[in-house]
Amino acid sequence: MQIIEIMEKTFESESNDIALYLAMSKKADEEGHLEIANYLFDVAMEEASHAVQFASLLGKVKDTKTNLVNMLAGEMKAEKDKARAAKIAFTEGNDEAFQFFEESLKDETKHKEGIKNILSRLQEND
Repeated sequence: MQIIEIMEKTFESESNDIALYLAMSKKADEEGHLEIANYLFDVAMEEASHAVQFASLLGKVKDTKTNLVNMLAGEMKAEKDKARAAKIAFTEGNDEAFQFFEESLKDETKHKEGIKNILSRLQEND
């Protein structure tokens, strides 16, 4: 295994850990374990710092305009994927998943529009 492959796998692992530890932190907070919730949140932020470093080492971060263009493409794909998933959840009768996909679809649309706005302003200044 070459170092690039190891760094890619590590980046994916670190990124997944962020979400998992944040979810665990939220659960601990809901259960009234504030100290544990804070600790898990701190661990998630450290994992985020690791992921940031690997993203940079792997060349995933470009200039701002390129980053925004790439983000826009990602948000547009996420928007389509969430819409498709919402339909599947509805068809399967999974109301909780359907509602979540519908809510997160709205977020993806908001992200897409925000990125378009920022990108447009950036291009006006060029």
